[in-house]
Amino acid sequence: MSVINLKGGVAKTTTTVQLAECLASEFGKKVLVIDLDPQTNATISLIGEDKWEEIDRKGQTLFHLFNDKLKNTSIFNIDKALQKGVSNLSLKSLSLLASSIRFIDIQDRIADISKETEHMISPMEVLKSSIYSAITSFDYVLIDCPPNLGFITKNGIEISDYYLIPSIPDYLSTYGIPQIVKNIHDFAGKRSLKIRCLGLLVTKYASNSESHRRGMETLPERFRKIFRELQIPPSTLFQTRIPQANATAEAMDFEGFPSTFREKYGRTKSGNRYLYEYVIDLTKEFVKRAES
Repeated sequence: MSVINLKGGVAKTTTTVQLAECLASEFGKKVLVIDLDPQTNATISLIGEDKWEEIDRKGQTLFHLFNDKLKNTSIFNIDKALQKGVSNLSLKSLSLLASSIRFIDIQDRIADISKETEHMISPMEVLKSSIYSAITSFDYVLIDCPPNLGFITKNGIEISDYYLIPSIPDYLSTYGIPQIVKNIHDFAGKRSLKIRCLGLLVTKYASNSESHRRGMETLPERFRKIFRELQIPPSTLFQTRIPQANATAEAMDFEGFPSTFREKYGRTKSGNRYLYEYVIDLTKEFVKRAES
């Protein structure tokens, strides 16, 4: 599943990491996070800066996979790149393919991959052609995409069964959602992909915010309208809403030393519920939607 929004700061990466850790810790699933975002936030949250610097230096981030195709080199090795037992919870069933800020240096050149590989590999199929066979053993693969619809994001979409849109329920955060749905629909049609939208997840919800309350009044119908106008099967908002909480951001700090998932996400309450309870509800709903 690709996790995507064109707007930054909407908890896209946080959602990816929370779902991954909850699926691995509380549901016993074998999970892989693929970090395609040059900001590398999911990577740092799951292995820390020191480990990231080590594997980046050794050429085992996804940047090196794409760079190999541009330079006709063979530095990237999937077996070495696959980081197992990640998270500060030391989850044996959670793995990571790390990103790198160096993606920024080549993202405008990825279109050249077809020419550089003598048309053997499409710019949209680098992940599919290089790592797909290695990821089929996982129960869930969660892909943290950049906040755009460029070639790197399309590599994630190419191998995804679903995509999820996390969004704050305000105008600026939801403005680009029709563009996301339409572009993925058009791309899927051209590529004969069966990807579909798993839903829209409301994040950073502040019940005392007038703009958030107004957004929630109109967002369900606005979201349905997108699919209606494209004449494709509709998707809906997740029933679970993830509240705004400073502790959520703090939980993304790899340097913390929680002993359990519930300790990591349960230090504070929102609406008389611990934060981990919202994440568990989200994960239950996610699993139900993905398996339906």
